[in-house]
Amino acid sequence: MKIFKGFSILARAVPHLLLLSAFALCGWAFYVANNMEGIPEKAGSEIEVTVLPGQSAADVASEFARIGIVTRSRDLARQMARLGIDRRIKPGIYRVRAGRAKDVALDFAEMSPSVLNVRILPGALFSEVASSISAEDGELSFVSALASDDNFPEGLREVLPGEARERMMLLAPETYEIPPGDGVASRLVKRASRAWWTRLSADVPPGFTSGDMRESGILASIIQKEALVDSDRPVIAGVFKNRLRIDMPLQSCATVVHAWRQQGVRIKDVSYEDVKIESPFNTYAHKGLPPENIGIPSAESWRAALRPASTDMLYFVARGDGSHAFSRTYEEHLSAQRKIRREAAED
Repeated sequence: MKIFKGFSILARAVPHLLLLSAFALCGWAFYVANNMEGIPEKAGSEIEVTVLPGQSAADVASEFARIGIVTRSRDLARQMARLGIDRRIKPGIYRVRAGRAKDVALDFAEMSPSVLNVRILPGALFSEVASSISAEDGELSFVSALASDDNFPEGLREVLPGEARERMMLLAPETYEIPPGDGVASRLVKRASRAWWTRLSADVPPGFTSGDMRESGILASIIQKEALVDSDRPVIAGVFKNRLRIDMPLQSCATVVHAWRQQGVRIKDVSYEDVKIESPFNTYAHKGLPPENIGIPSAESWRAALRPASTDMLYFVARGDGSHAFSRTYEEHLSAQRKIRREAAED
């Protein structure tokens, strides 16, 4: 009876054992499927890839996977972290041979970019441009490059602002391919200032001084962040010129946004409470131009500041489509605001 009882227990246990084995087999298959790296279709081929300033190892691994250098981004990110590449990625253009993540990471660890892609965006701040040059000493090298008159076109040297950081305004927004190595900042300033001079030298009025250029650059930086529509820029410049002429505060929301950003707070829609901030950049509270620019102006903003529209307008308010309504008096301005709010409510 004991023998039969033992067989009975075993018979009942077998299905459970088989079920556990099936689960274990499925788990093993799932593990293998998720951890066994495949070979990319383009294995062995060299693929050109651009690494942008500020991209993390995860960003780079995702881009490599997207264009077929590796099959899975997480495998490459893991290998890059193991080799310490994630802490020293340099922006630029690379030619990388497609293959397994380990081999790609090993190859990438030994590579240097053929060129650096330094992107200057309209409205960019000094720190943003400096960090795109170098994460370690970008600000120091950028200041040094801006301080050298020799890095600017000869015709522009006569009207350069004296403060090195303020000369950043005279760099044309664009993406520049710069050879890596020593002197990146100087090569960037030379190319970007030459592009600025080529586009805008004809708009610089005769007899312009370095002080005039500095004030125009500050105004252009404000116009850059006030206007979305290029046709509005000269009129906005004319409005600001009128306010300066009659000693009226500029009352620029863009400068208030900048003032808060300096304190680590990002705002989009400026409220009545926001304009109470104590800052020399608060042009609601302080008359005249702010102490320095609030970003790099585009060519269109520079032209507006250098050649503002002749207008008797003193006020403007943004419409829902990005353009502005301009008014001569405060009463007209309030009426324009009510009309815009009414139209927005109807939509």
